[in-house]
Amino acid sequence: MKKILVLDACVRREESRTKKMLDRALETLKEVHADWEFEVLTLMDLDLKYWNTESLKARDELLAKKAYDAPVFAYGRQFQQADGIIVAAPFWDLSVPAVLKVYIENVSADGVTFGCNEQGLYGLCKAQWMLFLTTRGGVWEGSDMEQGGSYMEALCQFFGIDTYYHIYADGLDMVDLDGKAILEAALDEVEHVCRGL
Repeated sequence: MKKILVLDACVRREESRTKKMLDRALETLKEVHADWEFEVLTLMDLDLKYWNTESLKARDELLAKKAYDAPVFAYGRQFQQADGIIVAAPFWDLSVPAVLKVYIENVSADGVTFGCNEQGLYGLCKAQWMLFLTTRGGVWEGSDMEQGGSYMEALCQFFGIDTYYHIYADGLDMVDLDGKAILEAALDEVEHVCRGL
């Protein structure tokens, strides 16, 4: 049985247009792959904390002891063991919401999700693919200022995840564009991609 980790960073929850994309992805995947197990983390409901001086020192001491079974690495172990990862996060301050960045900070640990040797960094994650879903009010695709998609793609490389899918709905708030039609097209793409996973 494949385990799919779902990271919901749709801060506006049910009002989020990105959440509509996530819902379509899950509906499609559950229809096509009834034997898959889905672990959904609603990041806004987790007690995630960014590293500060004291907590980082404590974490580094555990890493030095290779105490990877410590509770502080639980999210990292879960991430590392997933067969596929879905991330849903709206475009936020040129990237992704802070809650997703803090989650990534929590899962990113040497010996858990990545390793390092004399040749450099290498990923330790089991996932074969990541699907990143996002919506944007303006038209940002292809802009150097759009950092969300490129950030998630770089993380795939960092964590050793070979295949990256990025589905976005751009220009949803542009008055001269049909936001409803754009979102519908993105939902269709979500379903198409998910049927091929």
